Amino acid sequence: MAKDTQGTQATQSQASNVWTQVESQPMEKIVWGRLYGKNIKIKSLGTAIKQYKIIYTHSPFCVDLNNDEFSAGRGEANDLILTLNDLPEKILARISKVHFIIKRANCELTNPVYIQDLSRNGTFVNGEKIGTNKTRILQNDDIIALAHPTYKAFVFKDLSPNEAIGMPAEIKDTYYINRKLGSGAYGMVRLVYDRRTCEQFAMKVVKKNMLEVSAQPKNYFNDPEKVLNEAKIMKNLSHPCVVRMHDIVDKPESVYMVLEFMRGGDLLHRIIDNKLLSEDTSKLYFYQMCHAVKYLHDRAITHRDLKPDNVLLESNDADTLLKVSDFGLSKFVHKGSVMRTLCGTPLYVAPEVLITGGRDSYTQKVDIWSLGVVLYTCSLSGTLPFSDEYGTPAADQIKRGRFRFRHPSWQQTSQRAKSLIKQMLIVDPTKRPSIDAVLKSNWLRDAPMLQKARKLMKLEETDQEEVENNFLEPPTKRRRC
Repeated sequence: MAKDTQGTQATQSQASNVWTQVESQPMEKIVWGRLYGKNIKIKSLGTAIKQYKIIYTHSPFCVDLNNDEFSAGRGEANDLILTLNDLPEKILARISKVHFIIKRANCELTNPVYIQDLSRNGTFVNGEKIGTNKTRILQNDDIIALAHPTYKAFVFKDLSPNEAIGMPAEIKDTYYINRKLGSGAYGMVRLVYDRRTCEQFAMKVVKKNMLEVSAQPKNYFNDPEKVLNEAKIMKNLSHPCVVRMHDIVDKPESVYMVLEFMRGGDLLHRIIDNKLLSEDTSKLYFYQMCHAVKYLHDRAITHRDLKPDNVLLESNDADTLLKVSDFGLSKFVHKGSVMRTLCGTPLYVAPEVLITGGRDSYTQKVDIWSLGVVLYTCSLSGTLPFSDEYGTPAADQIKRGRFRFRHPSWQQTSQRAKSLIKQMLIVDPTKRPSIDAVLKSNWLRDAPMLQKARKLMKLEETDQEEVENNFLEPPTKRRRC
């Protein structure tokens, strides 16, 4: 009995010495997570854990994760070396040299935590097999099992702020909730990751109570049930220049719309950052916007809220794919019917909407007007065609279609571009061109731009032939006098 007591005291002393040694080492990197032993007990002190701070509780162990990567397996190069002292023989026989790796880029709490399965017999998270050489995202309290889903070895603790508070279970179980990307009148947008595929998305959270109390006109988009209209439309759309809807979760308090993530931000911020864009870049962006609107109009859909904020860019490059988003005010327009809802952003809204206060009927030509304002404002001059700063109320300017090319940059802009803007910003909607006519305008008959756009949009061969037939027609011969 005395020997046992002495052995216990020696073991405790040895653990204390290891703790003291590790504790005394400087901690240069932030601790971003912890790994707790569940059915595993680390007994091989001193060599089992390398370069990590070990916290010994009663029987299991806990290790602070403070490096970019943490590996576990039978091999001696791992941060956690698994031996017979730690696992039953039948389990250890199924453990690979490197069984799994846990990593967080730059140890930054804003980055997700990944676990990569490098084993032959499997690493499991909450009972689900990851798959050899595959990766998934770890979340707080996830259980890691080795070689078999029932052998639960570790519990992972994420020390980053919990961004998923208040989110429904369907969202938390499927997505890792990350940083806020932006916010609008009806909610916010967050960056999220599919936990199983690690794919990035933008999740738009629309709170229904914000719609119910919205101080908008009576016919405005303030019916909570209509929030799903955007999702229903987008779910059925497939076009390279229209943002794709990936998933939707409808809850009594909010609607969660998971959309493809566009890394380049929105067109408004691109303009703010650059002050104005070159005519060639403007043409490339405008052409893609028009393609998106044509796709919608051909399907009897009117966007009705076209503005730079709702135009997203795939990358930070000047030549980038562009996608139209935010169909929150869209509505299917059946043949022979009209739209009677006041909508849109005031400085981009068509005059017929302001004149009637949304009580009269109007058509898809409202999108043509908005495209004209976007082209004028964000793509060529960085200024608005209509503004209260011009002496009279902006609404009066819009109703009368009064605007001028004031900015000095217009002196460098082609007459074809200015002519197209004038055609789109005609007060009488019946005299405005259709989207097909806009796409066939002289300004857009630009072979290098069309070739660049086709490449970005990844058009099929049949689509390319159609573009060529429409826009690259040979010039007509002049008559001889």
